[in-house]
Amino acid sequence: MFRLALVVVAWSVLATCAIADDPARHQGFTVAEAGKPKVLLVLADKPENPQVIKYAAEEFQRVMQKATGAQIAAIPEKQLAKQSHQNLGLIFLGPCEATRKAGVDARALPANGYLIQSGDRRLFLCGKDGGTDHPRNYHVDMGTLFAVYEFLERQVGVRWLWPGDLGEFVPRQQRVVANTWKTKSLPRLMQRYWRFEAALHYGRQAWSSEANIYNYKVDVYKWLRRHRFMRRHNLDYAEAFRDYWKRFGNTDPGLFNLLPDGSRKPDGGRTQHVSMCVSEPRLWKHVVADWRANRTDKLPWVNCKPNDTPGKCVCERCLAWDARTGTKTAVMAAKMAFAAGDRDGWRWPEHLGSLSDRYAKYLLAVQREAERYEKKATVISYAYANYSRPPTQTKLNNRVVIALASSLFFPYTRETSREFRSDWDGWSATGAGLVFRPNITLGSHNMPVHYARRVGGDIQHAFRRGVMATDFDSLTGMWATQGPSLYVIARTQLPVDKTVDEILDEYYEAFGEAKTAVKQYFDYWEQVTRPVTRKRWQAIVNRYRLQDPDGLNFRTFYKAAHEIYTPAVMDEGRRLLRLAAEKTTGDLTASKRVEFLAKGLRDARLTLDTQQAFREFQKTGKRTAFNTALKRLRLFRHSLERDYVVNLSYVSFQENLTWRAPDSSLKPTDD
Repeated sequence: MFRLALVVVAWSVLATCAIADDPARHQGFTVAEAGKPKVLLVLADKPENPQVIKYAAEEFQRVMQKATGAQIAAIPEKQLAKQSHQNLGLIFLGPCEATRKAGVDARALPANGYLIQSGDRRLFLCGKDGGTDHPRNYHVDMGTLFAVYEFLERQVGVRWLWPGDLGEFVPRQQRVVANTWKTKSLPRLMQRYWRFEAALHYGRQAWSSEANIYNYKVDVYKWLRRHRFMRRHNLDYAEAFRDYWKRFGNTDPGLFNLLPDGSRKPDGGRTQHVSMCVSEPRLWKHVVADWRANRTDKLPWVNCKPNDTPGKCVCERCLAWDARTGTKTAVMAAKMAFAAGDRDGWRWPEHLGSLSDRYAKYLLAVQREAERYEKKATVISYAYANYSRPPTQTKLNNRVVIALASSLFFPYTRETSREFRSDWDGWSATGAGLVFRPNITLGSHNMPVHYARRVGGDIQHAFRRGVMATDFDSLTGMWATQGPSLYVIARTQLPVDKTVDEILDEYYEAFGEAKTAVKQYFDYWEQVTRPVTRKRWQAIVNRYRLQDPDGLNFRTFYKAAHEIYTPAVMDEGRRLLRLAAEKTTGDLTASKRVEFLAKGLRDARLTLDTQQAFREFQKTGKRTAFNTALKRLRLFRHSLERDYVVNLSYVSFQENLTWRAPDSSLKPTDD
């Protein structure tokens, strides 16, 4: 089982989307012209997953109708002999009898791979499909659907900017042609994953109805699938030790971190986030025993992922594993910071320096223990917190998989990018397999930010240097204020031979004559945040930590956002959008898209107003103004919840960590 898994790992790193021929160089046959169909869709009689084929046909028909006005019919292959199609081209969706006769064989493809081939007025869109669920499900193989999206993007020019109908850009065309194709696409990654459902779960109270939550969820899944997010193999290993304190806290405390005060217990009060003593051999045995008891074909690897907390153990054995000089000084500084008080247990471990060599040795030790039972055992873990830097003295191997939870976070500066690339290259040099596991989108709440060029360049760097999978946390859904960055994150994970600026140009093109003005609008937000260095942001964070017992981190970004997004800054943003709106005269769709951006900016501004009113309430104890501001914000959000301007769940969940609704009248009601 593990030998097979390792073959998959190697393949995923090396395989790329191989375009054997450029369709643009050849003439083909007409698909639709002057509002009339010139082809017939032919569906497999017995597809591997009927839902994939049905949905692929629906997507093809819908986009073609929007582009040309033509309604293209679809029939099962068995009816082809009975159907008059003498003057029609044929487009076959999925493996069928015709694909087998034409030598278009998807059977040998990996999951989600596909073939596109044409000739003699026939086009085959044929992929490796599987599963029994709807293709919205990450775990369904949907190669045929991905072949359809490839065709629609390249031949029709469709782009999916954000979820929902308004975010779908389909250029109107008099004629669409199926050029000559001969393409074989092999998935580059084991998984292309972007998390978003957790916020929906925690912030449900912000929506007026469960139906609207469901509709939003479905449309986000559609958007993800259109950008070919999938999970050919599941790398969703949870933190390995979340239940360990409950299991072993009383019976074997030596498994857990030795804290500076000599105790072995959870630091910060959350038992599920306890740090482990990774040099303890008994821990390795427990990890392997859990693997042997719980491994499945879908989750075959040894889960070594630490809990969501820094490394904290100061026992002599763990310290001896560190690649560090001045250990005594570092430990003394950590002890002093610990004694001074650190409620959440995140800041004092910074004094210990990088613990990456310690954790690398831990992974090798677990691997050796697992090899007693499985010769080719593979372990998976995080590089995170104070063990995110690459080890300097410890080499790994390709049966160690590292999910790098990188330093990509607000503020996204040149220094941040340089640090990430150094970390990525360093971990790659250890010989480990790498998963790109950033927290990029968590850092700026609903404020207008534009980090597309930096994030796009860093993603492309990781892909050039060997990435086996991606796992983004989280798709917060700030579609109107951060849309270009979200679009670039999605597009740069595909084998698209374009620069980041060319991908951004795809986004701005959807605004018609306002294209240049919208580009200037988002470039403005890039300029606004560019002066925010790490040093400056840290000074802001430290100031608010003194004022705010809840601290300041990505969950409470909105508390300090006014330091950057001043009234003058926001006014300039509004002015730029008014200029963009003036360019859309006569183009209703472009006008609506600019209005979409304006709604996002207003949401951000109302958030700033509400936080200002909250600060005044904290000072004076008078909450009338805060009540009014909060009600205004929530009613505004209620008015646009079907527009997908902002993910109501995410903003509400974060804001409710601080704000408290003063009365039930603030809860929105249906129109």
